[in-house]
Amino acid sequence: MNKFLKKLISSFALVAMVMTLSMVSVFAANGDADEERPSDVEELDAIPLDGAVKLEWSAASDNVAVTGYQVHYGTETVDEAQEEYENVEDVGDVLEYTVTGLDNDTTYYFSVVAYDEAGNDSAFWAPEAEATPSEDAGSGDDSDSPQVSEAEAINKEEVRVVFSEGIVLPSENSEDAFVIENDDTFEPLAVLGARMDEDDSSDRSVIVTTAEQEEGGNYTLTVGVDVEDKSGNPIISGTTDTAIFEGSGVEKSDEDEVAPQLLSIEAIDNTHILLTFDESVVLGIDPSENFSIVASDDATVELEILGVELGQSDNGVEDAAVTITTSPQEDRGYIVVVIDLEDESGNMTNASEANGQFTGVMGDDTDNANNDEDNNNDDNNNDDDVVIDLTAPEDVANFVAKAVFDAGKYMVKLSWINSILNDDVAEQKIYLSNDGGNNFSEDGSVGSDASSYDVNDLVPGEYTFKITQVDEAGNESEGVTTKIILGDTGPGVVGLVLASLGLG
Repeated sequence: MNKFLKKLISSFALVAMVMTLSMVSVFAANGDADEERPSDVEELDAIPLDGAVKLEWSAASDNVAVTGYQVHYGTETVDEAQEEYENVEDVGDVLEYTVTGLDNDTTYYFSVVAYDEAGNDSAFWAPEAEATPSEDAGSGDDSDSPQVSEAEAINKEEVRVVFSEGIVLPSENSEDAFVIENDDTFEPLAVLGARMDEDDSSDRSVIVTTAEQEEGGNYTLTVGVDVEDKSGNPIISGTTDTAIFEGSGVEKSDEDEVAPQLLSIEAIDNTHILLTFDESVVLGIDPSENFSIVASDDATVELEILGVELGQSDNGVEDAAVTITTSPQEDRGYIVVVIDLEDESGNMTNASEANGQFTGVMGDDTDNANNDEDNNNDDNNNDDDVVIDLTAPEDVANFVAKAVFDAGKYMVKLSWINSILNDDVAEQKIYLSNDGGNNFSEDGSVGSDASSYDVNDLVPGEYTFKITQVDEAGNESEGVTTKIILGDTGPGVVGLVLASLGLG
């Protein structure tokens, strides 16, 4: 996040400081009044170039106004809660941006979040996009539209379409960009799907799935303007957007090339959910890593996965149903993301596609009351037994540091969410470190029900905070940490607060 801390040229230092402090005052005022997050960025496209990637995304909305976007990227995909990308750039209030200085032939993963003037950011990442820069991808200055070079039926249900240059298919309903007509009967041939040809590294070929063709029939294929080249130039309707091919009688191979599809998610009870797939699936060595479950309104609130078991689906397919044992759910929405789950042919799920939502089920208070009564009876029957508590409490979630600049000093407001599993916490301790978290000193403590704490009179620098839970027996949890950087001239408009929030 240090990229947000920009050195001020000395000749403009005074003016910049006045402007910054004015904006901080506005931010502080708005921060109390505006707590609503901007909407998520729903669409993100990545276009590979030579040593760069051009990004385009859909606009987010806000109850006041979206004031900018941050581009997050790296060479590792991010598909689990609390993970972050390696790099981040604040690009301002734009809907497209070119990330430069990238290595050719290396795949990069991108996402975007929006933020408003009050420092609120989008709750979730934009759908992850990936692109691989290459020397032959061009510089993005290309103004020529792509052309259809040829079309050939490779079997009775698939047609390979070749373009004059690398192209990008629409992110949704890509089959709608293709129309096929039988030249002999003038009847349309249904287009069922369209995907990039994985065997063509130049991205010039598309495999179009069709209804069964008439062997030897003459067909004309037309490509719509939704198909673009990697510089964003669309196909031009009416010129070089068609190709003729002859229908094939060859049977389509039975080889499975489609990843498992998630059909449904259902909460069975307070600690179990059922996922149903369209085919048998194969769990990883650690099945808990195949799934991530987070609250739909707060990605930092995560259900712990305690067990995963395969079973038969309702329509009789073996290993097509997955029962997941979770930590206790709340009556709220949750998002399940399926991560690198394979079918028997080795086809792997994509986290951006294999996900869904369900509503958690609260536990039965009556059962809890009965359990408490049973425990009391056990205690009465075993008065001579001494039970020593050696288990530390659960740590808090969503531990966040937020900076406020006032009268030349910083105040950091810490906030968190207490675990519903704790019932014997006596106090919560706050620790402070100014050496990157190597050494901590206790700054204070609060009661078991507290969910916020203020640290006053801080000077510019980097601080790490830790909060632990201490129960009545004196057991102290390991604790969770959060870090914040306080700049020399106040919170760089919005960037520093976004840095402390962890963005999405």
